[in-house]
This record gives sequence, structure tokens and C-alpha cells, in this order.
Amino acid sequence: MNVLLVAALVTNIFTAGETLDYELTWIGVAGGGLRMTIGPQPQDPAHFKITSVAQSSSSFAFLFKVRDQITSIVNADDFSTVRYEKHLNERGRYKDDITTIDEKRKVATRRRPNHDSDVVPVPKPVFDPLSLVFHLRDFPLQPGTVERFTVFADGKVYTLEAKVTKRESLSTPAGNFNAVAVEPKMLAGGLFREEGDLTIWYSDDARHIPIRIKSDLKVGSIVATLRGVRTGVSSPEPQFSK
Repeated sequence: MNVLLVAALVTNIFTAGETLDYELTWIGVAGGGLRMTIGPQPQDPAHFKITSVAQSSSSFAFLFKVRDQITSIVNADDFSTVRYEKHLNERGRYKDDITTIDEKRKVATRRRPNHDSDVVPVPKPVFDPLSLVFHLRDFPLQPGTVERFTVFADGKVYTLEAKVTKRESLSTPAGNFNAVAVEPKMLAGGLFREEGDLTIWYSDDARHIPIRIKSDLKVGSIVATLRGVRTGVSSPEPQFSK
């Protein structure tokens, strides 16, 4: 499909709003839920608001209690990040991290509790790890191709390469999909966790829905598998399968 047609279709999906629900598993054990959403920023159609909330289930919390909430605000026209927030709670260890980007001055300001603010020069466009999961949907995603982006994460500017590796068939609670695998890699470490590799499987159609996300850890891996997708955004809170 034509690149411009793919981008236009995906933009229409984002403008209408989209909610994606996932099951989370760790080394094959059901552990919780993840919900990602995207839609226009309220009262500000020039920007999209993207959210990701991952939470361990009550039955899994005694092993590993997690609630990670990430929010990204991006320009609707070029998907460049203007604000990125992380509020993480993993086993009672809290991390709050807020970055704002001044596009005119081309600087990112990172603020964390009990730390001095960091001001770092950034180019435009610049992306964040969450926004890229959605921005990649604008591309044709043909196996053998590589897309490159500038990313600001954890106070540093990186070059990221997203390699489209192969086509596969996947079975999920949301149905069976033809999918294409993408491996995003920072040139200086992993995308979300320094020690791990990440693979994202997108539906092999014009929508390019993220079907499965696998993040390798020091011990095992965390896998998010699509459970449901719907138009519109109501709540960012994950829903657990029964």
C-alpha cells in the first residue's frame, strides 16, 4: 500500500481514538494487564495524547507488584514529542520522571524528585520510547527495511534503529493475525531496559496494530499479547481478563 495512504489511515485511527488491551505474562505465567491508548489531547487537536498503564494482577502481586504509568504528548503533524512522563512503582520502588521539550529553543528539560533539573539540547523531530511504538505504524514495515529515529530517553539523546525482520502468523485472544516483526534498538542499549531486547509484532495490514510486544529481561521475558482493540478512549486503566 502507498506510504501516504498508510499514514493517512493510521492518522484517522489516532484522531478517532484507540484503546488497546493486552495480557501480560512473565516466563509464560499470566501476571497482569496493559492498556495503551491514543487520541487527541483534550481541547488541543494539534497534539495526540498517548498512555500506557501496566499493572500486575492481585494474584501475581505477591511475586512482583507493578504499576507503571507512562504518558506521551506529541505533535499531531510530525509525532515529535513535547512532553513525556513516567510514574513507575515496581515492588514499592517509585520513580517519577517528567520531560518537557521546548521546540523553539530545541532543548529538553528533565525533572525528577530530589534531583537537579537536566537541560539537554535536542533536534526536531525527537521521539520518546512510547510514542515510537505508535509512530512506527505510519511506515510500510516491509521486511528487510530499517527506519532510524532520534530518541530522548532517561536524559540522553540516542539514535534508534527499527529493523523490520520477518512476517509471521500469530494467534492471540483478539484473534489470528498475519504479523510483521520489528526490532527497535538503541545504538547504545535496549529500548525500555538497558539489558534487554525488544520485539514488536504489528498486524500486516494498513492499520499496523501492535499485536505482541516482547521485552527480554535478565531472567525470562515480559510479553504483552493483544486481548482487544476498540475505537475511542474512555479510561487509561488496564482491564484484566477473567
